[in-house]
Amino acid sequence: MLTCASAGATDFVIDTVHTQIYACVSHLGFSAPCARFKIQSGFFHFDEGNWTTARVDALVDTQSADLGDAAWNDTVRSWQFLDSGKYPLARFVSHSVEKTGKQSGIAHGMLTLRGMTRPLDLRITFNRAGLDPYDLRYTAGFSAAATLKRSEFGMTKYLPDIGDEVTIRIEAEGLRGEPPPVQTAPAKPET
Repeated sequence: MLTCASAGATDFVIDTVHTQIYACVSHLGFSAPCARFKIQSGFFHFDEGNWTTARVDALVDTQSADLGDAAWNDTVRSWQFLDSGKYPLARFVSHSVEKTGKQSGIAHGMLTLRGMTRPLDLRITFNRAGLDPYDLRYTAGFSAAATLKRSEFGMTKYLPDIGDEVTIRIEAEGLRGEPPPVQTAPAKPET
């Protein structure tokens, strides 16, 4: 017999299959094309009854930037924008979370991108938590949004034709479990 444990405070490993990140920016004011990014790894801690204990730590693969066109992908990954060869990962770490509504809140944290760390607030919506009927794992899901200025991370190429303000949209799921250890540096090969 399967039982569903109560929600309560728990750690969730970010499900990289069901987590998607989009970054959209103005192109000459005609439209705001979006790049899709893959999350490499991460975790969040969440208690439906006490949002003040929530936290998140996530690594984003900047080399995964995909605008649907090989040439544009190369340009966005180059030194002109993300400089993914030198900075293959971006990292968001929250330092506090405040509840602003029944299912909404703000995760205040720091984003490290291109070797620069700046404050970033994620407006979050808690969608639901429960047992996934397909894989029988306890899952929590969120939607989130934020805005940042790319110039604050050293990306000034093509301003103002390509906009400075970047809109971020995130759809995230986490699977209940122990968070993986956070690596601050690549592991050294064994000799």
